[in-house]
Amino acid sequence: GLDKETATSIFEETKRLGFLSRQELFEKDEQDMKAAARAQEQKMKEDLINSIDKDGNLIDPDSDVDPDKLITEEDLDKEIEDDDDDDAPASGGAKECGQCGYTMFIAKGREGRFFSSGFTCPQCGAGRDQFKDIEVNL
Repeated sequence: GLDKETATSIFEETKRLGFLSRQELFEKDEQDMKAAARAQEQKMKEDLINSIDKDGNLIDPDSDVDPDKLITEEDLDKEIEDDDDDDAPASGGAKECGQCGYTMFIAKGREGRFFSSGFTCPQCGAGRDQFKDIEVNL
């Protein structure tokens, strides 16, 4: 076997080259997972910004969109100020178009931003009044 001095020397050299103890490996994995979650959240924000306007309408990438209608990072980062919104659907945000069956899920507190009075169904063009709250069992 190795004597303590040789084993310690090998351990220190390996550590210097990138070996991680169990605790260090755990901490690195945790940091990597947080970084991956941040990157995924950023990608989702970018996808949302590039695909839906403030009225909840799909954005055609080949057409010009009114800049005032575009969702911004600031819009997405705003804190929900009033969690007791009486306009919030009882179903947790699931709404279904009564004409074509298109289903959408709206995050609590975001109804006004993505389901405004001018909203139309992205599939069939039906008005907001055609959407009904639905219960969804996940």
